[in-house]
Amino acid sequence: MHGTQAIVLKIGGSLIKHAPDIIRTIKDSQRDILIIPGGGVFADEIREQGVIGTAAHFMAIAAMDQYGWLLSTYGIPVTITPAIGTGPRILLPYDHMLQVDPLPHSWDITSDTISAYFAHLLSVPLILLKSLDYIQTQERQVTNLFPGMVTHDLDPAFIPYVFDNHISGHIIRGSDNARLADLLRGKQVPGTIFGGTI
Repeated sequence: MHGTQAIVLKIGGSLIKHAPDIIRTIKDSQRDILIIPGGGVFADEIREQGVIGTAAHFMAIAAMDQYGWLLSTYGIPVTITPAIGTGPRILLPYDHMLQVDPLPHSWDITSDTISAYFAHLLSVPLILLKSLDYIQTQERQVTNLFPGMVTHDLDPAFIPYVFDNHISGHIIRGSDNARLADLLRGKQVPGTIFGGTI
């Protein structure tokens, strides 16, 4: 991934305590980035209530909007339009997902696959920020995702979706600001890649 290419970047909900530093690093990069918020604690409450199906799908996407508004308090504006603009923007995905409704209504679809959907829609690479160094199978940590791989670190729909739609990207520990800054400068950093190098 070269240091000027537009990207979609998902900030995992588990990184909520690191969000101010993550947003600062993104702003400092001066990259054109569409940020997709995770669901985090806002979506966890929906799971705990046992909601399923269509209601759960759109309630969880509304939870992404809530996290997006929180992220915006650290200095990046929000948008409801999935487009790459000048500089970083935080996408509130609910309106688009309700109108277009492009994905199945299931807990197999979380903000991981929703982020991949927007990367595919915009034909740009995807970065996922998570609370781990590498995606892990039952046997080992992996530096490359592969079709058919089973992991609990991503939602079940993510791996089939990125390979079916030829999406390239990188998954890194979002709490490591130096690592994120280097990746946004186009440097190679530790993490798990998919769809080839980006």
